Amino acid sequence: MATVMEYAENLAEAIVESQEFQELKEKEATMVADEDAKSMLDNLNAKYQQVQMMQQNGKQISDEKKQELQMMEQKMKKNEKISEFYEAQNHFNQLMNSVNQVITHKLQGKDEDAE
Repeated sequence: MATVMEYAENLAEAIVESQEFQELKEKEATMVADEDAKSMLDNLNAKYQQVQMMQQNGKQISDEKKQELQMMEQKMKKNEKISEFYEAQNHFNQLMNSVNQVITHKLQGKDEDAE
């Protein structure tokens, strides 16, 4: 009989082989290879880190800083490679949420077909 860890390994392998994961990795590689997209991501991540440090130090985030972040996010969404990555990431997250629901239902003793 297989152990829980063996089942976990099989599940992880199935997830890695899934279309959603493969597409996510492909779109990520394409996005990172694009200089404009990578630069935008790096800049946004740097801004988020600044904001996070400010919050951790108890400082208030100015409306100007919030607006700057929103403008950066909007600009990123217009980049085709970034938007395709975010779409693939969303599909992968939906898969993972479904997997978690199945596990949760089994742990709670629910029959997923009954819902």
